[in-house]
Amino acid sequence: AELYIMPIEGLCSQPEARWFYAFYSKVYEHLQPFFTSPEMREAGLDLAGVSAGMDVLDVGAGTGTLSMQVLGRGVEARRLTLIDQSEGMLSKARAKPELADSTLVLADAHVLPFESESFDRVVSSGSIYYFPQPIVAIREQMRVVRRGGVVLAMGSLQPKPRLLRLLATTFNRFPTEDDYRSWFVQAGLTDIKAIRVSNPWNSEQYAMAICGTRPAQLCHVPAAKPTDISPTGQPGLAGKLFYLPMRVLRFSVAMGAFAVLGPLQILNAALGMRRLKTRAPRPGI
Repeated sequence: AELYIMPIEGLCSQPEARWFYAFYSKVYEHLQPFFTSPEMREAGLDLAGVSAGMDVLDVGAGTGTLSMQVLGRGVEARRLTLIDQSEGMLSKARAKPELADSTLVLADAHVLPFESESFDRVVSSGSIYYFPQPIVAIREQMRVVRRGGVVLAMGSLQPKPRLLRLLATTFNRFPTEDDYRSWFVQAGLTDIKAIRVSNPWNSEQYAMAICGTRPAQLCHVPAAKPTDISPTGQPGLAGKLFYLPMRVLRFSVAMGAFAVLGPLQILNAALGMRRLKTRAPRPGI
């Protein structure tokens, strides 16, 4: 068998992503506001036309940040489903009273445990670049959305400065705009719409919101299989032990990159928030 060489994109893998969120889930909600904002997510939800009366699936839902905004648009909690592969992240979502009537599922988003055409909208924020096979994942999302329904993904764009780009792509996959569009097209979605979104405290640091529609005439989408995900299939114990040292090394390098990127992003965001606050008009002036 041909040896599979893993790319450096450290967290673009289910095992490494699980390791990361095992500890990051404990501080995620404290640090997340320095990376994304409600305004960014609202722009994406607007693009996808998420509204009351819909059945909605949140893929890579994490602690429920995006789901809370879905509820804020009038979607009933009982018609909202959250899926994530991290128990640590989902446990934070379970603790939110607003999501008590929602369905929370611990599973791999590449092979969705739902019947075809179960939802009106499938949404995600900050998760698409964790998928080793993004086209497979998006096609699965198209399978479970109803004909004429919309799939939405929001995610970071590749930084332009060379050093930042090197660090970012060592930590995880950071797609280009063309990557996002290509994935949606290859998955079979149509009427693709995309916008750049940014945080109010840094209008020059862009992310992408992109959505596509399941064609009304597309009656059947085959469900994904585990062999669609991994180039090595499902290795046995010997195979897992063989790849474990490489995974550990890859994860360690990715964490080294994050140790630089994370504090830089937090500092940049904190400075931007401070500038935004000083520009805000004072009461009575």
